[in-house]
Amino acid sequence: MARPASEEKRIAILDAATELIATAGTGTSTAKIARKAGVAEGTIFTYFATKEALFGAVLLAIENELAAAVLAGPLPGDGGREDMQYFWNRLIDWGAVNPEKWRTLRRLKLSSLVSDSAREEGERLFEQAAGVLKRALAQQAGEGASLRYAGLIMTAIAEATFDSIAYDPDQSTRLKQRGFAVFWAGMAGLATTG
Repeated sequence: MARPASEEKRIAILDAATELIATAGTGTSTAKIARKAGVAEGTIFTYFATKEALFGAVLLAIENELAAAVLAGPLPGDGGREDMQYFWNRLIDWGAVNPEKWRTLRRLKLSSLVSDSAREEGERLFEQAAGVLKRALAQQAGEGASLRYAGLIMTAIAEATFDSIAYDPDQSTRLKQRGFAVFWAGMAGLATTG
C-alpha cells in the first residue's frame, strides 16, 4: 500500500528545488534535490511525475507568491505613474527579501524544462499587473509603445535595484525610488523611439 502524500514533504521538495536552481541552475539533479529535501529520490516522483513537472510547480509556487505580494491591496487609481510606482514598490520589496526565489524564477522562465502550460498559467497570474503596466505605459509613452519591451526593461532595472539593495541595505528606500525614476523616465523615452 502506498504511503499517503505529505504536504510537508511536498513543500520541502519545492524549497530544496528552489534553493538548488538558484545556486546551481536547472541542471541540478533530482538526487541532489532529494538529498537537500531530506527524502529519497523516488519520493520526488510521488509528488511530481517528472523533473519538468517539479520545475513547473516551483515556477508556479514562486509566481503565486510574487503575484500575491505585488497585487496586494487596491491601487492608488490614477491609471499611470502612481499605480505603476505602487506595483514597482511591491515588486522591489518582494525581490529584495527573496533574492533566491527571484533567481530561480528568472532561470525557470528561460528553461526548456518548464512546460508551455506552466508558463501560461504563471502569466495568467499577472494579467492584472500587465494591465497596470499597459495603462501606465500608454500614459507615459503613448499607445504604440511595446508592452513586452517595457516589461523587459522593468525586469532589468528591478534586478539592478535588488542587487544594489543587497549591497547597501541601508539605502533600500532611496534605491527603490531611484530605480523607479530610471524606469519611468525610460518609459517616456519609448514615446520618441517607439
